[in-house]
Amino acid sequence: MADVDRLILTCAKDSDAFRALMQMFQDRIYSFLIHLAGHEAADDLFQEVWLRVFQAAPRYEPRGKGASWLFKIANNVALSHFRRRGMDRPLVAGEELDAFASKSCPDPAQAAARSEAEIRLDAAIAGLPAEQRQVFLLREHGGMAFKEIAETLGIPMGTALSRMNAALEKLRGQLEDFRA
Repeated sequence: MADVDRLILTCAKDSDAFRALMQMFQDRIYSFLIHLAGHEAADDLFQEVWLRVFQAAPRYEPRGKGASWLFKIANNVALSHFRRRGMDRPLVAGEELDAFASKSCPDPAQAAARSEAEIRLDAAIAGLPAEQRQVFLLREHGGMAFKEIAETLGIPMGTALSRMNAALEKLRGQLEDFRA
């Protein structure tokens, strides 16, 4: 059994296991939520994800896919957030693009340390259409296989693959000047 599976199974009874699981995934899940839902929603969604992880952990069935399980919860929490607000999908795009780039690193010292390429990449990801961004983030932040992404999103695997391909093409185009 993988370490992540073991941590998930014991985290509801053992606060050290919960803390270790959270430390292992907090940066990736928080970044996923920022890119999917925007900076303002990410804090509340992040807390809700970990609450749901804690509540669902006793029912977790270990299959060596603990990371995918965590990102599926994060994705579902974000989608529930959008539905509660009358939106059918993630919204970080359009006029929010510039705000996202500036809010993704509110601490001036952190902002100075980030390279222009990182800032442009974040903005480019935020500018992807919601469906492409979701597949891209589940793959890149969640490390999910395309089959798992398709199951999570309730789409055919070919659709997941084509959305990822389209996302990569758009990102390449937007970041062309950084490729060299």
